[in-house]
Amino acid sequence: MSKFDSWNILKKQIDSETNPPNLFPKEGEIWMSYLGKNIGFEQNGGGDSFSRPVVIVKKFNNQMFWSIPLSTKQKRLDFYFNYIDPNMQHVSAILAQMKLISVKRLKRKLYEMNPNQLIKMKQQLKSFL
Repeated sequence: MSKFDSWNILKKQIDSETNPPNLFPKEGEIWMSYLGKNIGFEQNGGGDSFSRPVVIVKKFNNQMFWSIPLSTKQKRLDFYFNYIDPNMQHVSAILAQMKLISVKRLKRKLYEMNPNQLIKMKQQLKSFL
């Protein structure tokens, strides 16, 4: 079975859950999210759950958010926002890969981004756009 087949099975399970998630994420929070198996250079989720941390950038309602995938590989590029998380890990928000996601994709909250870092990241995102 290919990775795409495994992701498709999991994606169907996530989508078919009848009880809406009891989650209320806020801007600046970092959540582990089911991002899936993607194509080309799009950020994939890892492991059997195809998950990756994302930062919530813009909340539209309790079901939909703009999110940005995070990586532990920092790069000095305009579309990478590099910072150090509360656990002293070097992290990058990959601004070019901002994505609209459903609350159904959120797995668990990891931490909150420092408010000053969130402001700087949004400023860099605006300049990039």
